[in-house]
Amino acid sequence: MMRKIFLAVAASIFLCGPLHAQQAGSNHLTSSEIQRVKAVKELLSVVDKKPLRMTIVELEKTRDPEINLEIREAMAQAYTDVVRDYKVEGQKKKEWLYSMVCLNMAYLQFGGQQPASGDSNSLNKLIRQELKKHLSPEVLRQSGFLYSL
Repeated sequence: MMRKIFLAVAASIFLCGPLHAQQAGSNHLTSSEIQRVKAVKELLSVVDKKPLRMTIVELEKTRDPEINLEIREAMAQAYTDVVRDYKVEGQKKKEWLYSMVCLNMAYLQFGGQQPASGDSNSLNKLIRQELKKHLSPEVLRQSGFLYSL
């Protein structure tokens, strides 16, 4: 039951929008940050159909757009690495894999360090390793990375 609640909360954070938002327009992305967003969107083009402008607006509304952009970059790279290394094919499988990347990022952001109870799935472990590989140590230590309820 707790796992289902965790998954629902985690999915809402990454699939529906940021938890901590500031007033719209208070954080404008630089041109180089917009280029980075475009690169993320390109890596995720098969699974992320959200318009570029909507993604930019969401990032600008977060309390720390730079951290959130780095998080999205790590998620995109982890997803891309797993798709490539494990030859994931098919739209549904790719969408499912991306949802697993989102859930595992949420797990890390809620302070999860140990395998979740009943987590015998080596895919989750692999995804978390990939995410940590692509997140800088500075981001992992930033107060804007971790969320608490």
